[in-house]
Amino acid sequence: MNPKFFRILLVWFALLASVRADDLEQANRRFQAGDFVAAATTYQNLIDSSGPSAALLYNLANSQYRMGDYGPAILSYERAKLLAPRDPDLRVNLSLARKAAAVFDQSRYGPRVGAVISYLSRNEWSWLLVVCALWLGVLAVISGAGWVSSPVVRKCAVGSLVMAGILIGLGTTALILRGDEGSRGIVLSKDAGVLLSPFEKAESLGTPGAGRIVRMGEKSGAYFHVQVPDTELEGWLPAVDVARIGPRE
Repeated sequence: MNPKFFRILLVWFALLASVRADDLEQANRRFQAGDFVAAATTYQNLIDSSGPSAALLYNLANSQYRMGDYGPAILSYERAKLLAPRDPDLRVNLSLARKAAAVFDQSRYGPRVGAVISYLSRNEWSWLLVVCALWLGVLAVISGAGWVSSPVVRKCAVGSLVMAGILIGLGTTALILRGDEGSRGIVLSKDAGVLLSPFEKAESLGTPGAGRIVRMGEKSGAYFHVQVPDTELEGWLPAVDVARIGPRE
């Protein structure tokens, strides 16, 4: 690489990082001053320009929550949770936002199973499977080389083999159960009505409420087909009133 171009690239990245730091500091100051609308706008701009992070999504959600926009706040908390599933402050604030919006945690597998499979992010579960598979390969090589003749080494090898097998089973189960995360969405508006057909003047079948989790299906024009879990409510929501929590797979 041309040294001059490399120096220009370094200067550009340093300038970009400085601007981003200034914007973040400005957003934090606005939040502390109680200007939640401006803070939310700045956090969203940072997310749009540099990509999502758990911290930015968390701060955006806090601003939206303070504004009383419970649907968007729950969406931002849920997105942050995908990146930082074990953050205690995030979990508490998400619970508060759900309570304020009068919605409940819609885990299909119960609180205990849901807590286990969501303890790690999907990327972390995937890496755990890779590490365990590699470790099983190492054990196979060690065993084939005859290095497990010692009773102590043999016990350790068997113990780690069992543990790796358990973790592989747990990780595989978690990824399978979470395989439909790409279809989960959040209703953004408390007045959003599920329509019988994807047309503005179609009959309204009911209002799920802001912050409610829905299963998102096909899109037709400016509407998404949705199904509200644990209810018989199914139909079409305007695209402006619903958003996916995670990327579609």
